[in-house]
Amino acid sequence: MENDKAKRGRPKKVVTTVTFTEVARHDWNSEDECGAFLAALVKMAKYQTILEIGVFEGETTQHLIRSLPQGGQYVGIDINDYRTNATKAAMTSKGKAIDFILGNSLEELNKLPANHFDLIFVDGDHSWEHVVKEFKLVEKVIARGGVIAYHDTIHLEGPRKLVEYAAHYGYKNITLNTTEGRGISILHR
Repeated sequence: MENDKAKRGRPKKVVTTVTFTEVARHDWNSEDECGAFLAALVKMAKYQTILEIGVFEGETTQHLIRSLPQGGQYVGIDINDYRTNATKAAMTSKGKAIDFILGNSLEELNKLPANHFDLIFVDGDHSWEHVVKEFKLVEKVIARGGVIAYHDTIHLEGPRKLVEYAAHYGYKNITLNTTEGRGISILHR
């Protein structure tokens, strides 16, 4: 892993959406066990296609890419590019289709193929206004039988409300606690 000195050039204040302005910080990364858990899920279910919304430095990204079989596809979307050198190196994995899209998920999701991704991991803007709009777009690109995973569903209101919203519309879900108490929820219809 790179140390903080290797992250020079990062702007001090970032405006990512109308509703989300915050100073970028290392603890935005999902807990390591979230990446390991999702990677195990990819391997067990033999998923071929993964979409990650909210790449940040890419700690979870690295787990996801390593878990894909040869010929698998990973797409990551983020409004900023804070990927570490280790993440960029992982994104050059041979035998896998790997793309990083720099842009707002609300705009970029419309450009992706419908009913395509086996696993979608969402850990981007956490405001309710954003996550509910994003969810409606995610529903269009998730494959039949695929799963959607949300991070921060215990301690942040937007993702927590989204899990309740999805349940109202027929999604089964399970929420697991994480070491930092942030939570990860898996949604499946």
